[in-house]
Amino acid sequence: MTENHTLTEQFVKLLRRLRAVGPGQPPFEEVGISSAQLALLEWVATAPGCTLQDIADGLALTPPTVSVGMRKLEETGLLARQPHPADGRAWQFTLTVAGSALWGQVQHYRREKAQRLLAGLTPEEQQILLALLERALNTAEQGAMSYSSNEG
Repeated sequence: MTENHTLTEQFVKLLRRLRAVGPGQPPFEEVGISSAQLALLEWVATAPGCTLQDIADGLALTPPTVSVGMRKLEETGLLARQPHPADGRAWQFTLTVAGSALWGQVQHYRREKAQRLLAGLTPEEQQILLALLERALNTAEQGAMSYSSNEG
């Protein structure tokens, strides 16, 4: 096994452990929505009034795929839709009171998880970890953008 493969496997195992770190279960599991639906909820929370097409474009999904998840979130009372004021064929989505409450719980859960992860590191080590992670993500995102532009 090559050193690079071994490092990749070690990183994958660390990512698996990272998912398990934190206080209890994420709040969205208690409500009965999937992590994919949470991504839709997050999109609406950060871009209130967005359209289905906005979400599909932003998440690189097809509108029918997004539509199924949005319908589920509406049925659970987490999202509301209103007619788009400028486009009679489109809908705008916003969080309901219940959706906003859940989103607040998700953010709290994520902050607690991050605090627990960083707690064993000195402030300097935290800065190094965050800088390295930022650099690795920037590189991966650049590679993903190059890959997707080469596909077309």
